[in-house]
Amino acid sequence: MEFERQVYYLSRRYYLLRAKRSDWELIAHILRVPLLKCLEAFDHDKARVMPRHIPEHEEWRLEDIAALKNFTERYFKGKMTIQDWVLAGKYMNISHSNCIAKMWALDAFQMTPQLYAKITEFRHAGLLWPTIFAKVNPQCTLDILRFAYSTTSKEQVQKIRRPKAKFRISKHQHWTAEEDQRLLQLLGRFDDGRDIDWNFISKTIGHSKNACRYRRILLSRNVPAQTPTQATKTHHA
Repeated sequence: MEFERQVYYLSRRYYLLRAKRSDWELIAHILRVPLLKCLEAFDHDKARVMPRHIPEHEEWRLEDIAALKNFTERYFKGKMTIQDWVLAGKYMNISHSNCIAKMWALDAFQMTPQLYAKITEFRHAGLLWPTIFAKVNPQCTLDILRFAYSTTSKEQVQKIRRPKAKFRISKHQHWTAEEDQRLLQLLGRFDDGRDIDWNFISKTIGHSKNACRYRRILLSRNVPAQTPTQATKTHHA
């Protein structure tokens, strides 16, 4: 019990206002215990640390995406159970479901040499990111595009031969206009946007829950569905 109280106290004392989360590396160093043990003992309510609420359609800061990616790779090598994602949510001070959706979106996106060249050309021309995003019209959100570009070098992108996303099921990445319409109809049953029954929606449409969540974000940004021809070309690229 004493250890939990120490974790609660330190999580408040070393709360990073800019990052909007506690400095767990420093806390683990002070207590001289593994970082994951600190997270396991942490409770938002008892520590009186208010978790951040980031709506699904809202973009993340690049440093937040980097922090989550580094945390999952360092402690879990990318292979995580739901309990592991709960710890990731505590680390980021964001709900674990938001963390799952963001990492799924990042993992599903593939920077291609052609896309990298276009973005570089637009950047050299002085265009802002919202304008670049509208011109290249990628199958992702703006924060994912910016992060992927900022963490990819020209040498790295030239080595890309084909997409290597871990989520390889093509229908998770390619939606038809009919599927989009069906998804919007199902979402319309949940007026406030909360407590959405993603299990029901997933089984009804035939896409995974994460795919449905991410498609909802893309639809809010008016990302068009692919035709069967386009999906086939992309899948065989």
